[in-house]
Amino acid sequence: MEYIASEALINARASTVWEVITDAGNLTVWESGITAIDGELRNGGTIRIKTADAGGRTLRLRVQQMPGEVMTWTSRLPLGLLKRTRTFTLSLQAGLTHLTVKEEVSGPLAAFLGNTRPDTSQHLNEYVHAVTNRAELLDRAS
Repeated sequence: MEYIASEALINARASTVWEVITDAGNLTVWESGITAIDGELRNGGTIRIKTADAGGRTLRLRVQQMPGEVMTWTSRLPLGLLKRTRTFTLSLQAGLTHLTVKEEVSGPLAAFLGNTRPDTSQHLNEYVHAVTNRAELLDRAS
């Protein structure tokens, strides 16, 4: 199993950060890296997204949530050949909101992705930075 993660301490309420990462209607407006989304980010839902780094492909993802705490987006190939899970976790730390975004890739085909995967680490860091900026801006405005 291979994984990468990015995290930040955000000077905004956890509810504001949660609102930012679950507002499907606005994910394409700010610098989230998502260029198109169809579906709702709700527990048990399915979304279809396009990202700048996916080469025009649409990714179908299953959403699971513990509202205000954890959200996962999971995609998988049949027979367990490949499973990709992105987990968003919020916690309070010293009066700030700690956001961790972790992507795990597993299954027999994971080893073959190697250098063919886009620089997911950079994209994850850019996403977390954009969430931080948007949440802090929205929290100050309220």
